[in-house]
Amino acid sequence: MKVTKNRKPWMAFMSVVVWMVCVLVAVGCTSQVLDRPAIPQESPIVSKETPIVSKETPAVTSSATMQPVAESPAAESKTKPTAEPAASKTAAIPKQGRLVMLDPGHQRHGNNAPESVGPDTRETKPKVSSGTVGVRTKKPEYVLNLEVSQLIKDELVRRGIEVAMTRESHEVDISNKQRADMANEAGAALAVRIHADGDSSPKTKGFSVLYPSASSAAVKPISAESHEAASFILKHLKSATDTAGRGLSARSDLSGFNWSKVPVVLVELGFMTNPEEDELMSEAEYQKKLALGIADGIEQFLKSR
Repeated sequence: MKVTKNRKPWMAFMSVVVWMVCVLVAVGCTSQVLDRPAIPQESPIVSKETPIVSKETPAVTSSATMQPVAESPAAESKTKPTAEPAASKTAAIPKQGRLVMLDPGHQRHGNNAPESVGPDTRETKPKVSSGTVGVRTKKPEYVLNLEVSQLIKDELVRRGIEVAMTRESHEVDISNKQRADMANEAGAALAVRIHADGDSSPKTKGFSVLYPSASSAAVKPISAESHEAASFILKHLKSATDTAGRGLSARSDLSGFNWSKVPVVLVELGFMTNPEEDELMSEAEYQKKLALGIADGIEQFLKSR
């Protein structure tokens, strides 16, 4: 029993020592942990794959989300619809300052009242006649002239050339001077008079192109340009019809020339007194050839100015 009593103080002492050691060890471990530098952490595997996922899932992303806040001009050009080229409508838009005045010669009822042939002469002629008649077709010249003039107009308008006409009906009363005045007042780049010819001989045939003679003082300012336009039209008529025609002719006796202040020509389509040519000029296919040749010549003249 004494032994037991003697060992109790020692055991108590040892317990205190052990407790203090444990406290010291615990304190030391904590300070080491707190003083240890932080270890860099790797990004989660999911974060590495995120960019790939976002690239592979455009189908579930709205187009608005995919668009940057401000797009560059290049990006805009890819997303905005392209406007139709203006050229698709150019054919219907007249080119300013290039008006052509077409004058389908004659009218249903002539007017024999006298009219001065020009501003610098006392000579007079009837204001306007009804023209000749087809020897075989019996078609009046004024009808043929308007038929071909309408085709020329359509061809020129298709090319974007502005066209005006002195008449689009047979029921008019317009003198040759008045027809010239209409072109003058419109400021036409060119006046083109459409006629058909007649002759005492049924064998005479062929188209020709007339222009004002420089011998007349009133038209001297426009004679050179008129001659040029006549040359272009004759050249293209030859090509379109594959015939030589009768060539060019300078005239000083035509009221429609002498009162003109703009370049002017007169196309004689052919002779209605020639049976074969009379019928030919009423054929739709040949009329188209005449219209095409005249339109080509007009266009070349306008481009040369």
